[in-house]
Amino acid sequence: MASISSLGVGSGLAFGNIVTSLIAAERAPSEQRLDSKQAGLTAELSGLGILRSSLSLLQGASTEVITAMSGSIKTVNSDVSVFTTTTTSIAAPGRYSVEVSALAKAHALVTNSTTPFTSVADSVGTGTMSVSFGATGVADGFVQDITKATKKITVSAANNNTTVSNLRDYINANDFGIQASIVNDGSGFRMILMSENTGAKNSMQITVSDDSDGKNIDGLGLSQFAFNSALVGGLSQTVAAGDAALTINGLAITRESNSVVGAINGVTLNLLKSDMGKTVSLGVSKNLDLAKTAIKDFVDAYNGLVSGVKSLTKYDSKTRVSGVLNGDSIVRSFRSQLSNLLTNEVPGLSGDIKSLIDIGIISKADGTFQINSNTLNSALKKNLLGVAALFSVKGLPSDSNIKYLSSTADTVSGDYPVNITALSTQGHLNGTTMNSFPLIIGSTNDEFVIKVNGVVSGPIKLSSASYEDGASLANHITAQINADNVLKIAGGVVMVIYDSASNQFDITSLKYGEGSKIEFIAIDDSTTTDIGFSLGAGVGGTDVTGTINGFSATGNGQALISDLGLSKGLALNITEDIVGSRGSIPFSLGLSSSIEALINNYMKIDGFISTKEDSIENNLIDITKERNKLNIKLESMESQLIKKFTALDALVSKFNNVSSFLTLQLASLPKPNSINNK
Repeated sequence: MASISSLGVGSGLAFGNIVTSLIAAERAPSEQRLDSKQAGLTAELSGLGILRSSLSLLQGASTEVITAMSGSIKTVNSDVSVFTTTTTSIAAPGRYSVEVSALAKAHALVTNSTTPFTSVADSVGTGTMSVSFGATGVADGFVQDITKATKKITVSAANNNTTVSNLRDYINANDFGIQASIVNDGSGFRMILMSENTGAKNSMQITVSDDSDGKNIDGLGLSQFAFNSALVGGLSQTVAAGDAALTINGLAITRESNSVVGAINGVTLNLLKSDMGKTVSLGVSKNLDLAKTAIKDFVDAYNGLVSGVKSLTKYDSKTRVSGVLNGDSIVRSFRSQLSNLLTNEVPGLSGDIKSLIDIGIISKADGTFQINSNTLNSALKKNLLGVAALFSVKGLPSDSNIKYLSSTADTVSGDYPVNITALSTQGHLNGTTMNSFPLIIGSTNDEFVIKVNGVVSGPIKLSSASYEDGASLANHITAQINADNVLKIAGGVVMVIYDSASNQFDITSLKYGEGSKIEFIAIDDSTTTDIGFSLGAGVGGTDVTGTINGFSATGNGQALISDLGLSKGLALNITEDIVGSRGSIPFSLGLSSSIEALINNYMKIDGFISTKEDSIENNLIDITKERNKLNIKLESMESQLIKKFTALDALVSKFNNVSSFLTLQLASLPKPNSINNK
């Protein structure tokens, strides 16, 4: 504001103080009104912040209950040097005696000890090594695993892999399913080839096409790396491929890897060493402390919210002081909805546990909860999954061949009947009658391009050989198609079978639904005659059709998705060849999901709390604007007062001067009866 310090200098009167007092008097009522309004809004905003924090704590605590349930199983292992364990919430308590008699081993082969390499720079010849993986890896009786393609290693000057060390590096740098190493055993250098995967079905069979001398089984040149039934002087086996072997409570079990899943429901055994004759004791029990702590934290978070809301909305009739959110409709509405949610039964649940009171969480007169420890302990011990279902989203179909997949925010808790009118099918292609076996695969029938589920493969190459029967060739074709990188990325997997009655191959996509299709895009000249495959597409798959809760649902392969009604968004996986009524699916959102949905309605960007906070922020901005307007108004008023009081000051000063002059003049006049006035 303008300075008024000069006022009163001429007249001697304190006009500056008068102006200041007048401005202050004008400012006071407006500023007090704005201060009071700002303080109320700030307190209300702070109260909403406290409410938001309490809601977040409750939301996190309810989610933590689910996490605690999933980690509520513990194991006690008497010897962790033999195996360790990991568990999930589906593991059942029990006592187990485990004996590990063998670890899973990877197949290992080594070049001949009688003709070692004198240097890692020695030549290995040229040609092709074909590596297949199968059941035993012995010199006869090899059965290829149809899920694994034969890998071809081309040894040539162009690939710079015709020496011992270069061949090792080339193998290790590419995806052939094997690893190579070189050792010096004192008599010379030898190469070791090892399968990358353990298990009896990951044994290697290696056949060689030796370009150096044209002899593939003489143990010389590239045939030094052969290991098959016709072998003479090639690779020797140093480690037989083997499965892990163990007994659990006397039951013999084998697995391809040393990670044993499914032998004990919900428990994975990670085998570390074999110890024949030694029994390791394994105890699986419920770790109820985790669940109890999480539930206590949930109750504490709820009670904290209730206490906080009471403080924010209270009214003290004696002091006539209200809480900052007293009378707020948003808080009243939320408190009512939350109370109803937590004190009523959870829709969609059946059995003994359907509400918080069933696990010992009791509502008190003041609206808070208390825990009956005996009831909670009993519920956790008898029905841990039931307690978990109280908080979790669950779909529990009555038909074991229907699996709950997912739901959406539109899905409402309830019990929904399911009716199937048609099952999903797979796309397939039936070949035509082919030449009889034995069948030679060579340059005129060994390559094709196939489209699986709409994805075109790269060139599929079959191994040149004489196949004695349809089953072995079917397995080989299956493996080669499924190993194609393009199809693997897209998830295109097929199964090829040989129908001996009609002497033809049939190819089926393992995908279900309308997108499941098989089509040959390119084939060799004699493929149709020799193998029975022709250009063109087979029969496409179909989606499952049916209803959920009486409304037509959308099929996507084996998945049936509800489109309408209270079940909208509910997705089920339908298996088993049964049409018609398939029972029902009780579906529950669970408390955690319901709490989250309720809280999100208030806390999301356009939610009730955010909208209220935005309104308060806008009001605070308006107060700032009003203060600015008040300052401008008072500055103008002060300027006018200064002008007026400045003029008055000058006038008073003039009057004072006249008064002083007159006083002096009057004082100089002769007095009556003076000596000089005779």
